[in-house]
Amino acid sequence: MFTLYKNAQLYTPEKQGKKDLLVWNDEIFDIGENLRIPAGYEGEEVDVNGKILMPGLVDTHVHITGGGGEGGFNTRMTELTFDEAVSAGVTAMVGVLGTDGYSRRPEDVLIKCMALNEQGFDAYMLTGSYTLPVVNILGEVAKDVLFFEKIIGAGEIALNDHRGSCMGPEELLHIACDVRNGARLAGKKGTVNIHLGNYLGAFKTLLEVAKTDITLRAVLIPTHITRTKYVFEESLEWIDFGGHADITAGSDSSAQALEFLYKRNGHLNNITMTSDACGSLPTFDELGNLTGIEKGTSSVLLEDLRKIMKNGVIPFETAILPITKNAADAFGITTGSGTITIGKKANLLILDNEGNLKATILNGKKVYNA
Repeated sequence: MFTLYKNAQLYTPEKQGKKDLLVWNDEIFDIGENLRIPAGYEGEEVDVNGKILMPGLVDTHVHITGGGGEGGFNTRMTELTFDEAVSAGVTAMVGVLGTDGYSRRPEDVLIKCMALNEQGFDAYMLTGSYTLPVVNILGEVAKDVLFFEKIIGAGEIALNDHRGSCMGPEELLHIACDVRNGARLAGKKGTVNIHLGNYLGAFKTLLEVAKTDITLRAVLIPTHITRTKYVFEESLEWIDFGGHADITAGSDSSAQALEFLYKRNGHLNNITMTSDACGSLPTFDELGNLTGIEKGTSSVLLEDLRKIMKNGVIPFETAILPITKNAADAFGITTGSGTITIGKKANLLILDNEGNLKATILNGKKVYNA
């Protein structure tokens, strides 16, 4: 069955202007002006009426089985649901384990990842957790990446955080090399997602590893770079070195940081924004005592996008790159997620001109309607 979206302000994520988009079952069939449903075929015509039509969001840091537990058994977060994802506009994701690699296991994340794929999402995962040695399924990180199609790297592994194992440059180097080797054999990009804590010097470690072997620069993806002012300031040297960096959406400084980087560099290359959805968002005092905890949600991605649209500093087609194409490219997702491309899956969002989500289309089917 065909579905024809008429009169859309289309972003692929590049700005295309006013276009029509034709979907055949679950794939993009055609993009152009004055399109029609082919004669003799059943179809539905949807007048988008000048609203924004863009790719579904790619959220590459989601605790799909739930995170947390830093405050005891009652602070374990619940797993991601279908409705949580589609109501936030997320159609592709990368699952991570997080703090608890003891009572929660990568096997749980893998099963949840496969369940999400059965629901229609473009879902992947990373093996490992905060601590060392890196927890995995087959006994070696490289084997997990090699033998499981949906495992595309390791993470999130804690660096300079009191919940981790105080990983140093040599240990990070070994993990990155193992991921790279497994990924090469499997024909994947291979990534190591690194949780940044509050200690000083995290990017000194990252730079030492990447300068030891420049090919590892593209493997290492630090996240939470806006956790503190000094962590963000340290990240600039890494970004200038050509490293990838990830901003966690939803904080007081996340949208501002994206605007700062755009004004500073004139682009957002190698920058992504993720939600930390279903993870715990704990706060600690100076001695590491838990003072509060909340659950992350993917809805913060569009919340930050609306702030950026309102401020008008970053063009819309650039502002959506960190939550669409950049995210897919960073993790080597080649299925078309993060873009609107003829022949690829029809994972789409319809937004009004203020950035409010009006509809989520997953594999050509409307699964959320505001």
